[in-house]
Amino acid sequence: MNLDSLFNLFPSKDTPENDDVFIDFTESPAYYLGMWKKIILNHINFNKKILQFFKASSDELDIADVAEAGRYVVFSRAWYYLKYINLNNEEHVNAIIDSKDDYLETSLELGIKHFQKSEEYEKCAHILKVLKISQKS
Repeated sequence: MNLDSLFNLFPSKDTPENDDVFIDFTESPAYYLGMWKKIILNHINFNKKILQFFKASSDELDIADVAEAGRYVVFSRAWYYLKYINLNNEEHVNAIIDSKDDYLETSLELGIKHFQKSEEYEKCAHILKVLKISQKS
């Protein structure tokens, strides 16, 4: 193990700040797609656990209302990321193609179903366009 190489990973006090290169991945289309997918798919597992917790802890809560509130929060938060996908931007379209997998397509289909239920058709249209790009590639 070369300790010099290990410690060269961290900037020293002598290194000017201008020489540091940082890439803000949180402003990329791959990040937006990844967050959409992660939030939607993690919600399914989390929702099961949280509903079991509430069922066991209180008989007064309406579990169906808790589940619906959870879905609303999750899909609203996931939409926060997907809305930044610009289908007129080639980099964003390429990110969709590169991110294509069954999980992405499943999360998009779940998003369409959710927003259809709440009659948010503009969101459905955007998600459907992303899904079609993913399916064509």
